[in-house]
Amino acid sequence: MKIIIASTRAPKVNGVKKAVERLATLFSIDQNSILFEMLEASSGVSDTPLSIDELMCGARQRAQRVFQKRGNETVFSIGVEGGLFSVEGKVFLQSWTCVYNGEKYHYGSSGAIELPDALAAEVVQNGVDLGIAIDVFAKQADVRSNQGTFGILTNDCISREDSFELAAICALIPFLNEGLYSQSGNTELTQA
Repeated sequence: MKIIIASTRAPKVNGVKKAVERLATLFSIDQNSILFEMLEASSGVSDTPLSIDELMCGARQRAQRVFQKRGNETVFSIGVEGGLFSVEGKVFLQSWTCVYNGEKYHYGSSGAIELPDALAAEVVQNGVDLGIAIDVFAKQADVRSNQGTFGILTNDCISREDSFELAAICALIPFLNEGLYSQSGNTELTQA
């Protein structure tokens, strides 16, 4: 099995690898049969996406751009995207993942965390990239390559890597638990 990760950033790559390794154990997949490849791919969306639609589109386009099928090999390309969305006047950070097998797409997301108003305003209203804004906000350098905004806001309870791990698990499950996802109309459920 080949897993092509559409990023070379450590938090994204490590999050996806952890997800695959965790799921391999649960679904009895030989971890020695898994080959990872990391390729940089543009998302085709804003540097800091500002909606769930844009997050999903960026993840999907990354997955599409790196997909390469060779023979009968099982290949999954995984696009990862982090960004913001707004609801009820609040701005939230969330990570999204799209897994593509050459035929189907499945998506997953992390939990979402509310941004402090000052940070949200800097990104949403002033148009500053979140990666730059969080460095200034946290008074640290290159936060996005380390614990990420998730780590800063949660005091490292949840890191950027953790957020991508959860998103990747959620996106891979429909492929690995295909029996449940391919069911059509359960009469027991529809008659209840």
